[in-house]
Amino acid sequence: MIEAPQVTCEERTHPPRAVMIVIEAAGIAQVAAAQLAAQGHLVLLGGRRIEEFERFAAQLRDRGGSAFAAYLDLAEPRSINQFLAAAHYLIGTADVLITDVGLAGRAGEGPDSAGVGAQILATRVIPAMIARGSGDVVLVGPELAGVSCAAAQRKVDAWLAALDAEFVGTGVRASVVRSAQAGAFARTAEAGRLLAGMATESRLRLVEMLPGAGAAR
Repeated sequence: MIEAPQVTCEERTHPPRAVMIVIEAAGIAQVAAAQLAAQGHLVLLGGRRIEEFERFAAQLRDRGGSAFAAYLDLAEPRSINQFLAAAHYLIGTADVLITDVGLAGRAGEGPDSAGVGAQILATRVIPAMIARGSGDVVLVGPELAGVSCAAAQRKVDAWLAALDAEFVGTGVRASVVRSAQAGAFARTAEAGRLLAGMATESRLRLVEMLPGAGAAR
């Protein structure tokens, strides 16, 4: 598990935002959550590794951050509903959604059931952003999610294109962090920091990472 950093007021350089992180690659999710919490943002980790996420969120709270965790299985519609109810209670309306678009589904699940669940989750979160006229949806490239195949990259590209079309004139932005080399996994710490940066840096839309030795996990 990633060590939670101490939160300091000096690091809080951005207006606080409510950030929903839905990434099954726990290391990347934790690095992103730690950086965002250190900057004063309100963070919710969602995924199946709930005990690990809850322990890490508790560490962040102990060190001055605002971080929570809630169980989420994207392959289960009931779990999505329960997660959204928990999110509303814990962080309110999300300003940012960071998602691996369901790429890291369990073996033996139905065809792309986690991917369908990721779409359902997004369609429940995005309307409030559009109504507010601001928000960010940050997509996690397949290598960052621990997946390496051309079909997964096409899925992320299709998501990005669809969101771009939906967000025209709304003030909401879609962006993606991915590996610059297909099939090459990214360093966990670097990937997490970049994802956190995309949640607060409005000028960036696409970041491609050079391959590193540390695969997402």
